Amino acid sequence: MLNVLDLRNRGVKAIDDEIKANGIATLSYRGRPKYVIIEVDEYERLRDLELMWAYHQAKEDIKEGKAEIVRTDEELESHLSELENAIKEQ
Repeated sequence: MLNVLDLRNRGVKAIDDEIKANGIATLSYRGRPKYVIIEVDEYERLRDLELMWAYHQAKEDIKEGKAEIVRTDEELESHLSELENAIKEQ
């Protein structure tokens, strides 16, 4: 784990070394983990996995009747209005 002083003194080299050693760099602030730094390729891989999972979950929800496909602009507008109202009620 890196702290702010490490980053100030060694800069990007400190991050590179930490990523090479651990796969990620955790930056602490006041002794507590505050940020996690990963390489862009790893971020994109994780984002792709997240999107694939969301797509799979949406397909399952449609199959189980928990969600439906919006096919027209009117359906979309109606759905968005319902969401906005639900958010306002929170």
